[in-house]
Amino acid sequence: MRSIQSFFLLTYGLRDWFSIDLKGGAGYIKQHPEGVDEIDYPTYLGGGYGFRIKLMENAYYATKLIFGFQHISIHPKHIQINGIKYKGVLDDWQISLLFSRKLGKFIPYLGTKWSRTDYINWQDNERNRIKSDLTHSIGIILGIDFVIREDLWVNIESHLLDEKAFSCALMFKL
Repeated sequence: MRSIQSFFLLTYGLRDWFSIDLKGGAGYIKQHPEGVDEIDYPTYLGGGYGFRIKLMENAYYATKLIFGFQHISIHPKHIQINGIKYKGVLDDWQISLLFSRKLGKFIPYLGTKWSRTDYINWQDNERNRIKSDLTHSIGIILGIDFVIREDLWVNIESHLLDEKAFSCALMFKL
């Protein structure tokens, strides 16, 4: 299974140590079920939510330890193949622990995550849920923020081991 997603992320800090994340956007799912040609769902609605908690901050060493929870869901439109209606939903759940250190204009970070992906699909009206293999659910997160201005930065992040994922974002603070 493959998916590409694009989101607008809104993060609101309720406290200095606690923030809420809301995502809205779109994505698609490409799946290759047994006995059927590849199913390529068209891009459609997606969204997500989560939170982050700052567990530790050391001003002298410019380090932070952050715990996070995120859920993303993609809901493409159904498609018809040879008279059979196919519908799919992709749910991704992640829990992460990240360590960062500010080095001038760069803020590299490294962490670990636990993730689970559910693919819920219907063939006509028959529902099926496929869960990711929990024995391969631990991954590594590598990322870096490049600070352009205090209120503007670029983020690049990659996930390894449990998934092959890459993201790039332009972030700004109001």
